[in-house]
Amino acid sequence: MAHSLCIVFMDRLIEFLRSKRHLLIFLLLEVVALALLFSGSRYRSSVMLSSANDLTGRVMETAQTVRAYTGLEEANVELLHRNAMLEREVLRLHNQLERLSVDSLSWQRLGRDTLERPFPYHYIVGRVVGMVLFDKSNYLTLDIGKQDGVAVDMGVVSTDGVVGIVQAVSDHYSRVVPVINSTFGISCKVEGSDLVSILKWDGQDINHSLLTNIPKHQSLEPGRSVFTSGYSASFPSGLSVGTVVGPGKSPDDSFFAYRVELSTHFASLKYVYVLQYESRQERNVIEEPVTDRRSL
Repeated sequence: MAHSLCIVFMDRLIEFLRSKRHLLIFLLLEVVALALLFSGSRYRSSVMLSSANDLTGRVMETAQTVRAYTGLEEANVELLHRNAMLEREVLRLHNQLERLSVDSLSWQRLGRDTLERPFPYHYIVGRVVGMVLFDKSNYLTLDIGKQDGVAVDMGVVSTDGVVGIVQAVSDHYSRVVPVINSTFGISCKVEGSDLVSILKWDGQDINHSLLTNIPKHQSLEPGRSVFTSGYSASFPSGLSVGTVVGPGKSPDDSFFAYRVELSTHFASLKYVYVLQYESRQERNVIEEPVTDRRSL
């Protein structure tokens, strides 16, 4: 059996060589001609070697570029994970400083508790795989879901600032309502003030929003930073929201409103962090409305 296969293979090889004999003879003569051409002249030999080296160098450079590009996304994701750890540490320290700055009399009582209490937020890195940004009901789609630890009402941030809140999740995907959605509102504070206000998108463009519920006796100068207040379980305090750029049109005549340039650039958003709040369930239980169940 093996002998028969070998004979068949040899027959096919001979048939192939016979059908390509003109091409093979041409290539052989080309090799001989080139060898004779360059073997008799040092100059021509050096030209051939130089050309060969140049071609080899270009091929290797292209191959290296391709390898570098294919590994770029993996390196980028690794950097995002490292950045998440740093962002979480910054927020943890910010939280500790806020608690320690209550007043000097309570420092001894709060100090040990503050330093030992773990920071309750964890970062989950996700990639934006879909978005609608030019509608009143804008939304984002992430490639992470229930199996990654994502749940409804979790906050979403970028390396620049607040992005939005998780609205719906499946096993592997999640839908996010961003700050540039007409239904979204977030509690904020302004740099240098304890005043609590609400950020509410006015639908004008994806780079700006409106800071509402500002008392008329309170004026805000352009350039002041806007941060999360921490009064929502979705976001800790101190996350960047944007910068005040000037007065805006208030939806309520009883208050002022100011336009805010958002920290997050949605048009170029590729990766985000979902904030996993480990104490959410306990907080939700304590904040639920109490129902009077006394028997009549």
